[in-house]
Amino acid sequence: MKPLVLVVDDNDRYANNLKTYLQANGCDVLRAIDASQGWDLYLANKHKLKAVITDITMETQTSGLWMIRRIYQDGFEGIKVIATTGFDVSGVMAISKYFLPWFAGVEYMVPKVPLKKGEVILLPTSGVFSDFLSKLKS
Repeated sequence: MKPLVLVVDDNDRYANNLKTYLQANGCDVLRAIDASQGWDLYLANKHKLKAVITDITMETQTSGLWMIRRIYQDGFEGIKVIATTGFDVSGVMAISKYFLPWFAGVEYMVPKVPLKKGEVILLPTSGVFSDFLSKLKS
């Protein structure tokens, strides 16, 4: 059975790059265009999901950060990932790798500058290398 991953991002380019990467690595993908739809898809599929990848802020002004926190508080044991352009700003990732695990159980961060070019980089918040795909398929 393929791992099921929920991708929440209002930007088609970023979402499609993540979806392509995940599908090429043997995953099934659900896509939501905002945090509200993401929450609904999470609730409908939470026992099947292996991971949730979300943008922090979206055009609808619904926050992916608050959605992933709700998912964390709901007890979701799968992998939680945050993707944002903010990680590409000096110093933001250094602070985020401490804040995001505490606040929302986030295990990986995805910088969007490489993602915009189709390159998916999953950086562990723990600072210790942890292969996302191996963890996803276990």
